[in-house]
Amino acid sequence: MPTAAIVDDSPLVRIQLRQILTKMGCTIVAEATSGDAVRALYEEHRPDLITLDIVMPGKDGVTAAIELLRDYPSATVVMCTSLTTRDKILACQKAGVCHYILKPFDAARAEQVFRFALERAERAPAVVRSAL
Repeated sequence: MPTAAIVDDSPLVRIQLRQILTKMGCTIVAEATSGDAVRALYEEHRPDLITLDIVMPGKDGVTAAIELLRDYPSATVVMCTSLTTRDKILACQKAGVCHYILKPFDAARAEQVFRFALERAERAPAVVRSAL
């Protein structure tokens, strides 16, 4: 059963993401409200998927994604954001973020993106995954 962590400062969004992911069969291993928690959360739980908001108090999601993926390039990150700023999207892509969904999101579309991300993570080379 895949595992997921949700990082978003909105309780409503965390509830929506939790419902979508658990319906897909994911176990939610952690939740956080700031990018400041991402590294520790990842190191403790090693989730198969992390959802990250871009705008949060403390460290934003772009910075958190860049730092996480620099040290753990096989981590699977999906950005969940209401921002469509080209520079933020490009920074996420350059860092290695798997995908992003726009808020407010459609549950069926979000599930499609999460399935794609999890399938991509499963196809990651075993050598990279075992390094974690």
